[in-house]
Amino acid sequence: MKKEIKYFLVALTLLFISCGQKATTYEAKEVLSKHLIERYGEEFEIGYMGRRSDGKEVWYEAEIYPSKYVGTPKERDKYYRESGTVNIKKGIFGEKLGKAGDTYGIVKVNESAEEFYGKKLKELFGNNVLQVYDIWFNRILENYSFENIIKVSDEERTALIIKGGIYIFGRVENDEEREWYRKQIYEFIQFMKETGTFEYVDLDIKVIDIRRLYDNFNSSDKIKKTLIDNRKSWENNEISVKDLDNKRKKILNTLNILNENEIRKNIKEINKSDISESTFKWFYYIVKYIH
Repeated sequence: MKKEIKYFLVALTLLFISCGQKATTYEAKEVLSKHLIERYGEEFEIGYMGRRSDGKEVWYEAEIYPSKYVGTPKERDKYYRESGTVNIKKGIFGEKLGKAGDTYGIVKVNESAEEFYGKKLKELFGNNVLQVYDIWFNRILENYSFENIIKVSDEERTALIIKGGIYIFGRVENDEEREWYRKQIYEFIQFMKETGTFEYVDLDIKVIDIRRLYDNFNSSDKIKKTLIDNRKSWENNEISVKDLDNKRKKILNTLNILNENEIRKNIKEINKSDISESTFKWFYYIVKYIH
């Protein structure tokens, strides 16, 4: 009888212990890592796994980005980061990890658009172009090529909403050059129409003075302040547009010229998630809003 009671107490103790067991962050990372490799065919960096709840369900959630971006400017850019989740199931024997999911498809769609439009932009404007997209089309796809995304959008009769900005770095010194850029922008818009991607668009196309990328501009608060002060003087009708342009040219002509490789390097190092309306404000030659 004593042995039976002893066995019963041991079993009861084990039951209570198991009921209190929680799924660990380590286990959640393992499940999420496996899921991401299976879905995207590559390894991901997984940030801190925090518990989340909506009052009904509980899950682990973490920020994710591809391991191939470690040590590159993309590692610090939230444009390339999304979230991964692992559901937590509660039972009488404790917690178990359930289905894993992610929103990284958003990044895949944006990157696919960059590749798709990038070929045409290079043909029209050369290499010095920065694309930043926010495309509203979150799907789980086996094929994330933009051609397939357009096809799926058409088949599902769902809107492919394209938002964001295209930043073209160059020089506009006269009306002839200004007209050239306008013609090239028109050609790009025609390309969007031909590919069936122009219907739902909210896109800014901006031609920006390439000297904005020069190292000694980025490191000089004095130059930035002078440009801002001159701009404010023009806004207050204290100087003419011609005077504003002449002052800007005089300042920017003092900057050290970079070669093409250095320019492309500086473009790649721009943090896309930090770009706002004021990022290149003092350097616009041409602004085209497509709605």
